[in-house]
Amino acid sequence: MRRGLFGGSFDPPHVGHLMMAEVARESLGLETVDFIPAGIPPHKTGQRLQPATFRLRMLEQAVRDFPQFHVSTIELERAGVSYTVDTVRAMKAAAPRDDWFLIVGADMLLDLPRWKDADHLLALVTVAAAPRPGVDVRVAADNLMRTFHNAHVCALEMPELDVSSTWLRERMHRGLRVDPLLPTGVWDLIVAEGGYTA
Repeated sequence: MRRGLFGGSFDPPHVGHLMMAEVARESLGLETVDFIPAGIPPHKTGQRLQPATFRLRMLEQAVRDFPQFHVSTIELERAGVSYTVDTVRAMKAAAPRDDWFLIVGADMLLDLPRWKDADHLLALVTVAAAPRPGVDVRVAADNLMRTFHNAHVCALEMPELDVSSTWLRERMHRGLRVDPLLPTGVWDLIVAEGGYTA
């Protein structure tokens, strides 16, 4: 099987996340895409996240109309900081014959060399990078492959989607609507649960 892995805090999940996953699925022939909400993201340790159970419920709601998309709780079940390499090792050990593709935004390519055991991670997966504003995805991919000779990076062909969970949270804290940029039902869940109130 060819499987995609898409990790993040998903606080909240938005249409950009779904579009990245769908383009990766189509263009790379992925049979499934596993969305993996982080328990404690290493690059956001100072940020106050919504509770893991709420982020999980939002994500499950977000992907429910996409039969090839699944939500994995592997990082929520593991104690401590959620490192991508640990997750990939565990998932690859459970399905060693599968081909794994790590879906990221191009901005993550710049940070990836500082990730835990980056060289080992890049030996386990092919990185599928979506364009992000201010980052030339092909240049960033080439630089990463020059730094790590075992790295394989492909650029997803799609427009730059300049939408972020941070911006959505800021709007919600100000009492402004964001529902046009959220997957079906996620806004209703946020309203029902009183999430992201100032």
